[in-house]
Amino acid sequence: MKLLDFCPRPVVTALAFILLLSMYSCDDHRVPPAGPSLPDRIFYALSDNNQLHEINIRNTAAPLRSFAITGLEQGDMLKGIDFRPATGQLYAISSMNNLYQVNTKSGDQEGKATRIGSAPIAAVLNGHVGFDFNPTVDRIRVVTTSAQNLRLHPETGAIVPGDSPLNGYANPMIGAVAYTNSRAGVTAAPGGAGTTLYDIDPNTDMLYIQNPPNPGGLVPVGPLGLNIQEIGGFDISPDVSPSDVYPIASVKFGDKWELDFVDLATGKLQKLGDFPTNVNITGIAIPPLPVAYALTDSGMLKIFNPENGMEYGTKAIPAIPGVTLQGIDIRPANGRLYALGDNSKIYGIDLGSGAITELASLKLADNTPVMLSGTYFGVDFNPVADRLRVVSDNGQNLRINVNDGVTIVDQPLKIGMAGPTPFITAVAYTNSYPGTTATTLFDIDSQSNTLYIQTPPNNGVQTDPKPLGIDVAPGIGFDIGNVSGKGYGLFTVAGTTSFYTIDLSSGATTHKFPFSGPVKGLAVGFGL
Repeated sequence: MKLLDFCPRPVVTALAFILLLSMYSCDDHRVPPAGPSLPDRIFYALSDNNQLHEINIRNTAAPLRSFAITGLEQGDMLKGIDFRPATGQLYAISSMNNLYQVNTKSGDQEGKATRIGSAPIAAVLNGHVGFDFNPTVDRIRVVTTSAQNLRLHPETGAIVPGDSPLNGYANPMIGAVAYTNSRAGVTAAPGGAGTTLYDIDPNTDMLYIQNPPNPGGLVPVGPLGLNIQEIGGFDISPDVSPSDVYPIASVKFGDKWELDFVDLATGKLQKLGDFPTNVNITGIAIPPLPVAYALTDSGMLKIFNPENGMEYGTKAIPAIPGVTLQGIDIRPANGRLYALGDNSKIYGIDLGSGAITELASLKLADNTPVMLSGTYFGVDFNPVADRLRVVSDNGQNLRINVNDGVTIVDQPLKIGMAGPTPFITAVAYTNSYPGTTATTLFDIDSQSNTLYIQTPPNNGVQTDPKPLGIDVAPGIGFDIGNVSGKGYGLFTVAGTTSFYTIDLSSGATTHKFPFSGPVKGLAVGFGL
């Protein structure tokens, strides 16, 4: 099942669901509503044996699939999970204080964990862990039942300094936390929708608001209405409309694990269903909304939903004097957004703030500078080699180690083994997730309006031409979804820019929705 299936079905809205729960609460909050009356939505549950369970809220006792998490450090156990709204990746924290991203896509890399950073985080986590992303700053909130209160950078695992232990009452034992409005592009109030951090203490059986989050102050909302033994995760759906939002928590009651609805206004729990017998839940996570990033001609970063065109927001990338950014891509290995400057430098862009940082200059292994050649450039990460592929409209073909800028100058692009130079202005690899062992590089020639496969990529050979069926301008955004396997393009046709899907087997394009102006690059999230 695709992550995109998380979106609410029109048959049963969350508003109707909440109204139904209010009727049930008048009778018995321990009696779950009937299955068909519940939202038809997916979430993931982490169990204490390092397994993930994909579950429909309508039938919590029968997971749609369960799979082992592999690739962990020897003896490590995961203690909490959450999806990163900015990229769609599932993150996890462990008993050995390691931060991981975990592949939820079905296939040969299903459940593969990749550690973020080269070492554990610089803190020892004591007790049960609450773990959730703050969508406004793209940082991870980590709290524990021993009153620890931390923020982590999702791309490095570094601890953001300045937070205080949890406080507000004697001996807080917060075991789970969740932010509202957990969507990419959300900005802090009062200028934006903002976000609120909710906490559950299984010792006091209370729901709290952590406000302000960094100083760790806990303000009571109300009692859970249930004497729970443990809390095994808490999450709040990322819906845009307040009437569609639903909060859920995994709690242990009567020696059994169950899923409950959490009333954020009162704190009261309503049982939704039981988890499978003998499965001990330590974390839950609701998939985020689909997300994509477009680098505009004016140097802005537009954040939008590639399924329906809804714009989540715009980040202003600080201007670098004399430099124009030529393309972007999210690196599968660490989830960071990288950009290529026309000054032959690699930059990192903070997905929370839009801040840009110079990372490396292109150079050969002997430190000889490598200069870009061309006017339009295609930029995409090879997920197998973890190298950035850069091509241009005049046939340049580069492989770049973004850690140090060391560049391999590959053979120039050519049509066939010895044909003319194509006008390639966009490229994208398939299977863009860590650990993949196979990938295909697709190129777009914006003069001939042709989709090619570049194979071998290092030789620059353009093969298997397929017509796009539209006349596109050279400024293109192009990327490929991991789950859907589709190509996605931002094309300007007859002066109008729109978002298209691309059938990679035929080259055929399908218009989806108009887009606000021409672009230089596109990067789609990992859940698409």
